[in-house]
Amino acid sequence: MWGMKMISLFAVALAVMSVCQAASDAATSAREAAQQYGAAVRNCDMRWAVDFMYPPLRRTYADQLTSSSREDEIARARRVQGLDRETVVQAKARMAASDKALRAKYARMGEEMKQRGLTVESFTVGEATSEYVVTPPMATVSQVRKDTSGRIRAEQIGNTQERSRVVILPTTLVISAPAANGKRTRMERRSYIYAVRDEVIVDTSKPRGTELNKWYFIDGNTSVNTLRTFFPNLPLYLKLPGTGDRILP
Repeated sequence: MWGMKMISLFAVALAVMSVCQAASDAATSAREAAQQYGAAVRNCDMRWAVDFMYPPLRRTYADQLTSSSREDEIARARRVQGLDRETVVQAKARMAASDKALRAKYARMGEEMKQRGLTVESFTVGEATSEYVVTPPMATVSQVRKDTSGRIRAEQIGNTQERSRVVILPTTLVISAPAANGKRTRMERRSYIYAVRDEVIVDTSKPRGTELNKWYFIDGNTSVNTLRTFFPNLPLYLKLPGTGDRILP
């Protein structure tokens, strides 16, 4: 009896260790993926923000961009409510046009930054401040934390089929721009991004546009309430890094 109990405890310990290791690896992987954007950011290439945006959010922004008039907004609401039906061909054509418009908007933003003489001197990504395993609304969510010894541990994640992971990464951006006195003003901006990946997808009848285990990104300026439309069971209070701007010498 005692031997069986010890075996069970050992099995549980191994399971917890594997979860902890996976969580640590995930945070490292997310940071490495985010660092790849450094060159694009330094070149003021805003298209990367669209190309690597979490696809469900990207579709939402694209749809909103092309629903500026009241008539467009009503038509969008009727589609969402299922009052108006589209064929597959019509839906794909509409979404492709919306996505093209969104990408063009971000490209213009990058060009405007260059025209204003703005230069991105550096873009760095820090270590993850928090990590969440996100499951469907009726399941649980767990934040991966460090215990007093500094070791990564995970609270109960819960048994669920669908699973995504959200990692919050601090970022530091140093930019310079021409000032009225003819010199350049330098500024440091501390912010963060959400790295998101879908790790288990069961319902493939509603394609998300994501690749399994591929990291996508959401800007920290995105409302947490918007984030919760995709991940309803995120904790009420997220552990976020410090933010702020400061003028550099």
